[in-house]
Amino acid sequence: MKYKNNPEKNDNFYIVYADLMAGLLFVFLLIIGAVVIKYTFAQDDLKQSKESLARQSKSLEESKQELRDKEKILYELGLRLSATSNELLSMNEQKKMLEANVSSYQELSKNLSQNLDDRDKQMLILLAQLSAKEEEVDILNQKYENIRIKIENLESLRSRMIEQLKLNLEANVSIDSRTGAISLPSEVLFDRGSFVLKEEAKENLRQILNQYLSAILNNNEILSNIENITIEGHTDSDGSYMYNLDLSQKRAYEVMSFIYSFYKDPKLQKYLLASGRSFSDPILIGGKENKERSRRIEIKFNISNEATIKEALQLFNENK
Repeated sequence: MKYKNNPEKNDNFYIVYADLMAGLLFVFLLIIGAVVIKYTFAQDDLKQSKESLARQSKSLEESKQELRDKEKILYELGLRLSATSNELLSMNEQKKMLEANVSSYQELSKNLSQNLDDRDKQMLILLAQLSAKEEEVDILNQKYENIRIKIENLESLRSRMIEQLKLNLEANVSIDSRTGAISLPSEVLFDRGSFVLKEEAKENLRQILNQYLSAILNNNEILSNIENITIEGHTDSDGSYMYNLDLSQKRAYEVMSFIYSFYKDPKLQKYLLASGRSFSDPILIGGKENKERSRRIEIKFNISNEATIKEALQLFNENK
């Protein structure tokens, strides 16, 4: 409303109005600046998270490649053992034949001991060489047998470790008798499609993880024979493989972060890994995927077989 009869009041009105608009503009600029700053920090945090996830993925891929290399070596060792076994059988047959010839020769030598010819002398030389060869074969066979026993003992060791774990865990913690893993349903830990731990699940999860990790890290026999402790995220087959791979990796990483929030044993950093498996390892019942059980978090340990592989490689190199 203008003051027609008072120019001075009109001027004051416009001045107040201008000040008000300037103040509103200043507040608006402050809000815009705060939003830009927050967005910048959010982008930095996102970039760091992606880099961390990439490092984890790279480390996991290197570990998988190393495991595939080791499995290939063990497979080649099995082939060599099989070939050696066949060679030993063939040599045993030859030995029987030679023993039969020697027996015949010994019978003749009673009557012809003074008339040994060149052929008889060669037979004696061959017998001496065969005896030396048998000793070499026995030594080689014993080495292969020792390696075979050690490979079998790896599985026996796992069974013993699982039994020790069971003795140190409370009854409410279920452990797989074959692999030594504990499996936690995703529905209990996460909302559908989310990788954020539910608040109501954290306390029970903390108790289970604390028991399992302490049972491993505080037992020197178990600790000296494991290569790592792996947190695996698993999903069902709903959605694409890459979507589920990303979700399962984030869930595994979330559980790892939760563990580090309360478990402060420095030994943990040497062994703990996080891995997303998407729907590559479903739970099958009657040949069909059980989607509810397939959505899970598994925590397991892997036995170190590096010493056995090194011994096998050394034996291969010695007998090339």
